Amino acid sequence: MPTLNSLEPVTRFLTDFVQGFQTALGDRLVGIYLHGSLAMGCFNPATSDIDLLVVARDKLTLADKQRCRQVLHQLAAICPAKAIEMSIVTLASLQHFHHPSPYELHFPTDRPDDDAIQLYDPDLAAHFTVTRSRGLCLVGEAIAAIFPDVPPSSYLASLAGDADWSYGHIMQGSDEGKCSVPVYGVLNYCRILAYLEQGAVMSKSEGAQWGLTHLPALYGSLIQTALAKYTALGTSYNVDAKLLKQFATYANTIIQAANQDASSAH
Repeated sequence: MPTLNSLEPVTRFLTDFVQGFQTALGDRLVGIYLHGSLAMGCFNPATSDIDLLVVARDKLTLADKQRCRQVLHQLAAICPAKAIEMSIVTLASLQHFHHPSPYELHFPTDRPDDDAIQLYDPDLAAHFTVTRSRGLCLVGEAIAAIFPDVPPSSYLASLAGDADWSYGHIMQGSDEGKCSVPVYGVLNYCRILAYLEQGAVMSKSEGAQWGLTHLPALYGSLIQTALAKYTALGTSYNVDAKLLKQFATYANTIIQAANQDASSAH
């Protein structure tokens, strides 16, 4: 996998991102933080998003949001990756963490019509955990100084929601024959199962490698195909539809049971 330092278009993009939000938010910008595949060393421009969190000192005004939207639309046009995935959160939402967490703006699903209400995102518990464990500070306050130590029950609830979303999409597919491998779903299941067994915060690539050695051998070819597509190293990315649904059921059952146990204990 390429390293961050070797990805010159990406480093230029990140510089532009930082400068854009420094201009948009001024001294109300607490920091900008990179998480996800780029921070964890398994970024592939063809298949990966650039995952970012922007922390503001306080809630954004309508004028603040408009400036941020202008910056984001300009950056999206030059993004050297599949997409930008980012959220703006306040410092208070980190200092007084609860699940699901509030946010000010999320891209690319931002809707100006929502400006009048407070929005919440259950995925933020996972983003905060990954940032604290594996993230990079691009500018501003140190990660350890502002990002919370998310309770395991909240992190697992966030992961379980994501896993259930993947399960629903996989179950809508064909029951027989071949289908295109859903990379995110398969590799995400692997890294969540790794977390349940080892407590480790892994990338999708690391989760796949763990899955190949720790999960039933029956699913090895499925995981290999998903990993090949994720790293763009293969030529054929079709898998058996029945095996895919079997794996999704196997993984999601374990994950939802663990989440239920954690919720009951909490």
